[in-house]
Amino acid sequence: MVEPGRRMKLSRERDFGLGIFAVALLFGSPLDLHPQSRQQVKVLLETQQTGDESRRTVQGSGSVIVRRGNVEPSGRLRAGDTHTTVRRSTGIFTLVQDGGESILTVATRVPYDQIIFYRDYATGAGYVARGVAFDEVGTSLKVSAAILPGNQVKVRLTPRISYFSPDRPGAIDFTEALTEIVVPNGQPVSLGGSTTDMHEVTRRILGFADRASASETNLVLTATIQ
Repeated sequence: MVEPGRRMKLSRERDFGLGIFAVALLFGSPLDLHPQSRQQVKVLLETQQTGDESRRTVQGSGSVIVRRGNVEPSGRLRAGDTHTTVRRSTGIFTLVQDGGESILTVATRVPYDQIIFYRDYATGAGYVARGVAFDEVGTSLKVSAAILPGNQVKVRLTPRISYFSPDRPGAIDFTEALTEIVVPNGQPVSLGGSTTDMHEVTRRILGFADRASASETNLVLTATIQ
């Protein structure tokens, strides 16, 4: 026969165990030795540039003819134009957890004329007060990725700058210039180039030319589930 004190102790231990079990069901057991980790997405941005190069060539041919002691050189020149299509590609990538975000650094320090552009734009858009000076500016893209059904990935790119000023450093996300796109897993997708209506801030961060030229620059995004 169990003593009353012993019976009360067993009842308390049982109630405590049931309480722990209920908490584990609601919030997940902290003793789970094999937690399910989230997948990662590799986001690759490639800048592809295509241009034409022209080269003018001159070819010559000739001979020397000796007639009765006289030397008579003869020859001719031929000129021609050679056109070559040149393709260059550079890429940067980052790894993003499914449903998370990452920072893709483009430049740690930009030239002075670019500093002026970002300062004036940030001031005009109300991100910083007038009179704030930027000593140094770095550029990046905040990348978020989410895996969707059908083997697709939703990617969001938000232009960002980090700056140093005499007052204090800071960072600005230009949310009005963000790009959101759904792409097939592992397949490259063109986001446009130097002749499209891409936001000016994004164009500057990616280094696209401000005006049309003989070369065409295209931005290609590839999101691959790891």
